[in-house]
Amino acid sequence: MEIRYRDVAEFEGWDSFPSFIEELAGAHSLYRVCEVGAGANPALSPQFVQDHGLLYRAIDKSETEIGKSEMNGMSVFDICSANSKLPGAPYDLICSRMTAEHFEEPRHAYANMFMSLAPGGLCVHSFATLYSVPFLLNKLLPSVISDTVLNTVSPRDRDAHDKFKAYYRYCRGPLKSQTAFFETIGFEILEYRGYFGHNYYHLKLPLLHLMERKETQILLRTPAACLTTYSTVVLQRPVLST
Repeated sequence: MEIRYRDVAEFEGWDSFPSFIEELAGAHSLYRVCEVGAGANPALSPQFVQDHGLLYRAIDKSETEIGKSEMNGMSVFDICSANSKLPGAPYDLICSRMTAEHFEEPRHAYANMFMSLAPGGLCVHSFATLYSVPFLLNKLLPSVISDTVLNTVSPRDRDAHDKFKAYYRYCRGPLKSQTAFFETIGFEILEYRGYFGHNYYHLKLPLLHLMERKETQILLRTPAACLTTYSTVVLQRPVLST
């Protein structure tokens, strides 16, 4: 397992996630791809899917969010339901961006993904982690308060990027307890990236943003896995798994 720590500016869990997944799919010849929690914003474009001859299915628990997407062939599916293979399985690659923190039953979710992968297939997730201050507050505060705070410090288009309940269960940096969780499911962990820093303060709270950036530089020099803000994990179903 390779563990890396990086600045939030390099985090692939937002706009660069499509290119990150496209690069993975091309480099490893992963033709059967499923995106979990794709909702209104699937990562792969129809053009990329067509150009590379992929079998791509995007799934989401919310029929409303799927209805906002222009992608055809999406499926309504609750990844956290017990002992349920993903529609269209098996896959060579299962991925998600900023979705894992919303898994109410992560053991079910990852077990479902494990049994929906072909042997040797990859499972790649980018997610928010505890115990960074913004996400800790998001978890602890009543939703009506956390929504107000988010709209104040970091406003966004709620139709395209709505806010959903976050549980942050098994959403941590590369702690031993976190890696053990994935290994208990049966995965091999190929890479675990932890990211420090965030940009929630920069628009409305410049002094706090400056302090946060200084803290990030310290953490990059002396990393603490429990203080990451985001992570990306690359998991693999072993070739000889049952």
